Amino acid sequence: MATTIKLKGSVRTEKGKGVSRKLRRDNLIPCVLYGRGRDPLLLTLDGKDFVRTLTGHSASNLIVDLKVEKNGDPVKTLIREIQTDPVSGEVLHVDLNQISLTDTIEIEVPVELEGLAIGVKNSGGILQHPVRTLTIKCLPHNIPDKIRIDVSHLEIGQSIHVSELQLENAEILSDSSLSLATVSLPTKIEEPVVEAEEVVEEGAEPEEGEKEEGEGKGEERGEEKGKEKGKEKGKEKGKEKGGG
Repeated sequence: MATTIKLKGSVRTEKGKGVSRKLRRDNLIPCVLYGRGRDPLLLTLDGKDFVRTLTGHSASNLIVDLKVEKNGDPVKTLIREIQTDPVSGEVLHVDLNQISLTDTIEIEVPVELEGLAIGVKNSGGILQHPVRTLTIKCLPHNIPDKIRIDVSHLEIGQSIHVSELQLENAEILSDSSLSLATVSLPTKIEEPVVEAEEVVEEGAEPEEGEKEEGEGKGEERGEEKGKEKGKEKGKEKGKEKGGG
């Protein structure tokens, strides 16, 4: 069920970036109230009151009782958008939509997965969560804060689709074939297998009885040179003796 909060707003007549910056310096938040059959109403909200009131709540399912000063009874609204500074988180601007509690509305609601999937726990699978919100149609008081899905029973290769969900007092408008949760096998990187015969280690010693390339030829040339030198020395000695 939706939660109701109360806010107060003040009507403003000026608009523009310069005006908005000045308002924020005074700790006021520029706001616009949209409603069916009426022109947008420019407002300001108290910055501290807005942050304090929203603390602990999900803005997507809040009904805001907005009391506009000097404007009669509070009106029922939904938060259409909250713009924040990406660095400081400061609230920069708020848009509100006026609603009727007796008319159905279409709204996006966050999806939350609960439990540890068996395929993840026992088989090392990976839980994928591709869809984070669903569009539903319901009365304002029946807006759920979240759509909770139990995934503890999922094995490897199993999924949960929108068509399997049933919401009380609400109609799901999102595509029924959408996958909300899937347990898949982890991706493995396979390394190429190299045959042992193809592996050549650098600096490896040759097998016994084998000679490295050029080794046998060098030895043979050395032996031939030795023989030639021996023959030349023998001839020189023979000449010396014959001459004596």
